[in-house]
Amino acid sequence: MFPNQLWQAVEPLLPTPPPRYGGLPRVDDRACLAGIIYQLRTGIPWRLLPTRQLGCGSPVTCWRRLRDWQRAGVFQQLLDQLGREGRLDWSRASLDSISVRAKRGAA
Repeated sequence: MFPNQLWQAVEPLLPTPPPRYGGLPRVDDRACLAGIIYQLRTGIPWRLLPTRQLGCGSPVTCWRRLRDWQRAGVFQQLLDQLGREGRLDWSRASLDSISVRAKRGAA
């Protein structure tokens, strides 16, 4: 899984899920975050995510949750919070043109 400390920082930032009427029960947010972290750390295609082992529903569920949380600003808020607390070490961060597209003439 991942550390409880990370979950305690992320959980309050997550948006309230919309109400569900019927269908399958909603997959636990913590399990989805475990799937998201696994995919981002390993770089495997979403379709190969070991969902049974992680208990995170399906690859599509994790991908949608990542998309929704990104749109809601969860990860930006988390980075801002951890940065304010001095808990991020940006000296080990890197970016390349594969990660972030550079448009010609853009600042």
